[in-house]
Amino acid sequence: MGDETKNPANGIKDLMWSFLMDKGQKENIPGLKDAVYRLIQMTTQKTAGQRKGTHIPWETLDMEIMRIVIEATALVLSGRLDELERSESDGKD
Repeated sequence: MGDETKNPANGIKDLMWSFLMDKGQKENIPGLKDAVYRLIQMTTQKTAGQRKGTHIPWETLDMEIMRIVIEATALVLSGRLDELERSESDGKD
């Protein structure tokens, strides 16, 4: 069984895949938070988005989920989560 904590794209020698390698993305934390909060708003609204105004149509649910996945992937690949893990482990002595 492989090591799931290692990025398999890092071993690829083809530059075409550099966007999937560690440090190959820049995180967008405000974008991730926005997408998560939109998903929460969608799931807690009392309609499926039929009302105009503040209600978000459920037709956009797949796009919101994909947006979260993409932003979370960029966050992992940027290395910022590694920095957070290191700072947390440094604080636990």
